[in-house]
Amino acid sequence: MSLRSPRAQRGFSLLEVLVAFAIMALSLAVLYRTSGGSVRAVADAENYERAVRTARSVLALQDGVPESGLFMEGVDGGMRWQMRTAAYPLPPLPGPAVPLHRVDVEVRFGDPEHPRSVVLSSLLPQLRPPPGAPR
Repeated sequence: MSLRSPRAQRGFSLLEVLVAFAIMALSLAVLYRTSGGSVRAVADAENYERAVRTARSVLALQDGVPESGLFMEGVDGGMRWQMRTAAYPLPPLPGPAVPLHRVDVEVRFGDPEHPRSVVLSSLLPQLRPPPGAPR
């Protein structure tokens, strides 16, 4: 039978356990914050991509612009969009030229406290009035 001295059966002190728990808590907090930021960034990227698709879809709906211009707005899946047009100045060209209009589509998304927006611009031809229509 062997007798062990009390020093040989020594375990962790309360202070060592508290320090270990504090280090573990800090590590978990940093990991949680990092993963939360990554999830937020992915969600932001998905919303941005959806807004760009919405703007492209609105642009694709128009083949041309009437002489008076256009203003349209709507909501698609929680995203508000607006389309505005304005005559685009052309330099003097020899011969007839098709008048162009600048088309801007703005899509707003995100929470009301931190709204974000995407603007796509394009040029579209002016639609010719039907024959016999007053100008």
